[in-house]
Amino acid sequence: MRETHLRSSCGVRSLVNCRANLIGRTAWLTPASSVSALQPRQKPRHRCCRCVKAQQASYNSDSNAIAHGPWTKQHDENTVLIADIGGTNCRFELWAVGGEVKDHKQILKHTYATADYPTFQDALTALCTFPEFQSYLPQSVALAVAGPVKNNVCEMTNLSWIIDGNHLTQKYGVSVGVLNDFEANGYGVLALQPSDMVTLNDVPVLPQGPKAVLGPGTGLGEAQLMWDQAQEAYRVWPSEGSHAQFAPRGWRQRALQAYVESQMGYCEVEHVACGSGLERIYQFLQTDKAYNRCGINMIDQKKAPDITKEALEESNPLSEEAVDLFLAIIGAEAGYMGVRALAAGGIYICGGITPRLIPRIQMGGLMESFMHKRSKFNKLLRTYPVYAVTHKHLGLLGTKEYAIRLLDSRVSPASLNTQ
Repeated sequence: MRETHLRSSCGVRSLVNCRANLIGRTAWLTPASSVSALQPRQKPRHRCCRCVKAQQASYNSDSNAIAHGPWTKQHDENTVLIADIGGTNCRFELWAVGGEVKDHKQILKHTYATADYPTFQDALTALCTFPEFQSYLPQSVALAVAGPVKNNVCEMTNLSWIIDGNHLTQKYGVSVGVLNDFEANGYGVLALQPSDMVTLNDVPVLPQGPKAVLGPGTGLGEAQLMWDQAQEAYRVWPSEGSHAQFAPRGWRQRALQAYVESQMGYCEVEHVACGSGLERIYQFLQTDKAYNRCGINMIDQKKAPDITKEALEESNPLSEEAVDLFLAIIGAEAGYMGVRALAAGGIYICGGITPRLIPRIQMGGLMESFMHKRSKFNKLLRTYPVYAVTHKHLGLLGTKEYAIRLLDSRVSPASLNTQ
């Protein structure tokens, strides 16, 4: 075969000499008889060091410009950038959002360890190096943060980052909203599909009626959704109601309250209605006399995932009892929230623990506690729809919903901010 000569921008003249620097050289040198007539031949691309460095320099130049803003719309699609920012990780997602939720398309997804970046801006600058980001610059940004938000700014609780949505808005020329991570769960409720939840009380939803959301996880998050006539949409109002005093029902819950008070000095709802609360309930049950629970290990300490696993497997009666007591407390708190908000628009129980306990929830203990038959408000509670949310990324779903609202030029983070 005759030697072929090429000239490239990096001065490579011989295909033989440059062979190690070609991508796809095998297909290029394959005889035509062995290649399908329908498969077009592709010219090889040079990958020598000069080409790679030039391309990298181009990317770096673009990313530096993008990192300093402003961001200008480059295409017809509406794109939004969302992030879930916790003490350990910062999860970014870039979405094209047109039409129905089912038509939304994820363009980019990447997670950064927060410990690797001194500031949020450093992590965002790193994201700007992705070609996908450079090709689909967002027109709005929503950042869900693990910490209190005031005036669109969050000084994160377990991290030295300060996330200032107002500064980012000015810098990039697009609306940037900062919201609390459980507030994001509230907006996520509005984007749920029927397959994302299990109906526990199947009654009609009152259009534009108040909604209540609570979620047991690392803590116990609570929020209410109220219809905003001016915006013709729901607004989420976060709450710190989980830090109210625990209201026990019956002698066993009163004994649990006394146990928690002896350890912590007081007992709020969250102390017995989150992951660590489930562990606390298990430890409380272990204080019972051993002769009352023959054959049960009353010494071993267990974490919440192990307790839920054993309860679902029905392999440990103490775990089953702990989970049932935990769900009764969640059901009661859901009822209290329903009465406070007159939540005819629905009560949604979400959080990281709920999806794992659906089989136990469906046994009825949670709803029995919610209905509270002896209460004079039982008739009212029966009129409220109740759902157990199974969507595993409700916070990100809600953050995207929030970002989509910011695409509307009439909506600003200040108009949505309730804190």
